[in-house]
Amino acid sequence: MSLKKSVSSVFSANWALIAIAGAAAALIMLLMYVRAAPIITRMDSRIYDMMLPLRASKTPSGVPLIVDIDEKSIAEYGQWPWPRYLMASLVTELNRHEAAAIGFDIMFSERDNSSPKEMRDYLKRDKNFNVTFGGLPRNFYDFDKIFAESLKETPSVLGVYARFDDDAPVEIPRAPINIIEQAAPGVSASAGQFKLYHAPTAILPLPVLTEVASLGLINAYPDYDGVIRQAPLIISVGGKIFPSLALSSLMTALGVKNLTIGYGEDGTEFIRAGEFTVPVNSNGTINVPFIGGSGTYDYVSVSDVLKGEVDPDFLAGRVVFVGTSAAGLRDIRATPYDEIYPGVELHAAVVDAIITGNAITIPPSTPAIQALGILLAGLISTIVFGFARPRIYIPVAAALIASAIAASRHYFREGIYITPLYVAVTVIIVGVALLFLRFWHEEKQKVMLRKTFSRYISPEIVKRIMKERGDLFSGEERELSIIFTDIRGFTTLSEKLTPHQIVSLLNRYFTPMTAIVLDREGTLDKFIGDALMAFWNAPLDVPGHPALAVGAAVAMQERLNTLNEELEEEYGLSIRIGAGVHTGLAYVGNMGSADRVNYTLIGDNVNLASRLEGLCPKYGVKVVVSEDTMAACGEEFAWQFIDTISVKGKTQPVSIYTPMSRSDEFERADELARWKAACELYIAGDFAASETAFCSLCSDFPNSKLYDIYGERASQLRENPPENWNGVWVFTSK
Repeated sequence: MSLKKSVSSVFSANWALIAIAGAAAALIMLLMYVRAAPIITRMDSRIYDMMLPLRASKTPSGVPLIVDIDEKSIAEYGQWPWPRYLMASLVTELNRHEAAAIGFDIMFSERDNSSPKEMRDYLKRDKNFNVTFGGLPRNFYDFDKIFAESLKETPSVLGVYARFDDDAPVEIPRAPINIIEQAAPGVSASAGQFKLYHAPTAILPLPVLTEVASLGLINAYPDYDGVIRQAPLIISVGGKIFPSLALSSLMTALGVKNLTIGYGEDGTEFIRAGEFTVPVNSNGTINVPFIGGSGTYDYVSVSDVLKGEVDPDFLAGRVVFVGTSAAGLRDIRATPYDEIYPGVELHAAVVDAIITGNAITIPPSTPAIQALGILLAGLISTIVFGFARPRIYIPVAAALIASAIAASRHYFREGIYITPLYVAVTVIIVGVALLFLRFWHEEKQKVMLRKTFSRYISPEIVKRIMKERGDLFSGEERELSIIFTDIRGFTTLSEKLTPHQIVSLLNRYFTPMTAIVLDREGTLDKFIGDALMAFWNAPLDVPGHPALAVGAAVAMQERLNTLNEELEEEYGLSIRIGAGVHTGLAYVGNMGSADRVNYTLIGDNVNLASRLEGLCPKYGVKVVVSEDTMAACGEEFAWQFIDTISVKGKTQPVSIYTPMSRSDEFERADELARWKAACELYIAGDFAASETAFCSLCSDFPNSKLYDIYGERASQLRENPPENWNGVWVFTSK
């Protein structure tokens, strides 16, 4: 594997981290959209307000008219509420001038206490006075009846207020219009209504009034910031669907009694009244396309109407809304254009939007569109900010945001609002998160490489790593050469030394041994008491690593000879070490807890290397090397076969060897030839002949424990031959 490919493999976890971070940022944005996070909702509302001029008509339709209970009228007729005979006079006057509809943005839910009849009853009840009125026509005793009489046969609509905070029983009159429900295939009308506003009860006009006039809801629901942007066209009250005051007044003006409501899978889709079909939001509302602030629509004072000072042609054919702009009466709203906007003018704006076809809706598919936009923006931003070069960050981010804004503006002109905010914020959040992650990760990596890797990796490897990029600590499976060393009889030795001397001795020993590993491009893994563990070929490729590992084991033995001379002088003792070397696949990477990690390796081949080190004293050799390592070393070393074994915990046999120099091989040529011949007899199952050969070797080379072991083993096998001999010696303990 080339260095380039190795680095790419090692750094794959960094790419995975970037992908996870980008996905997490996009999912956070998606969650903020689903949960309607206040800060995002506020920003979205501001964007909507900024787009309103794109949709607004330059001039109103001229149909709505406000008949205003203004300061002038209050000064003329006294404080509000007025006697209802004045309201009756107003209805009569407007009807005489052929107003197409008269909608009252006023509640007439309580009796008129200024009526002579009511005053007489109060005085009798509270003071026990018997009061009579002279000079009054009989029909003038009850002002509510006078008002009711004026409403008959006139295109009047009275306000109803839906209540959501009270479930007190109230008799809900029949819907003032005929409701025709059209549901899409597979959708029931009841299912289509589920997103409508559902009010359990309502504040209604007096029964004497509801019997003679149409009704319309005057509810308005401001957004979180107190600004009205939407208006309901229909609301379910007590299980019956009622139109808004604006819609009911328009239907009255058109002479239409049937209201068609279209339902889809996501709720209400459209409302049709006569020739007007209005696309609506799933909850039965429209986004009101305000075209200006207070005074956008025509106003006339109630006092001017009552005194006959208004041109009849100005009133004829108009949809009239009677309400108030007087600040003291508190029917003031806030809209995107005006913080002081008379509530009555909201109804005029709705009628104007319906007539001009200027209504704005949020289609049912908006959540799916927004979710798709967030995910796509997150994906593209993750690719750009996570993997691309810095010079394209700003152009791509600007292009994504500009595309979202352009698409949103286009659809807004068509009457559909799909905010560009979530795409834009997703790009920004993902970009900031990934740029921070990349910066943090690179800086952290540089520090860790210099401070950590330099302690247990050769300087040459550290230099190569610093030239690359990525997460070098991420886990991966690699072919490694692994070495374990251990001091023989260290426990017995330590009993002769003080704790301070033990620490000093280990430091004296580990310092040159560590240097040998690092000089041969190895990675120091850890010290385990008096044992040392190291490996080769990670985190980057190390060509010829098996030979480097064996060379380190041999060099340690040679360096130990010099070190023992020093230890004899200082401590009066010497030490012996064994080393096990094996080459195979292992998983290497950062492992540990969230607070403390170690760059190390795990796997069956790691355990085998440790077991090989433990075989050194059993065979009386200084270094035990597996056949895999031996085969990968080439011609650099000569080898003496030791055994074919099956260690505890492994089923596959392993052939083991001990290395020697070529000069040693030449000097021991006769000995090695006799050893090879004896091993061939032993493996073939000729234990008697092999015993003789091994005993001959023991006699000629009495210092070799290896020959002595095989002599005893051949003797035992001769006396108790195994049934199925394959030359493998099985160890039942570590």
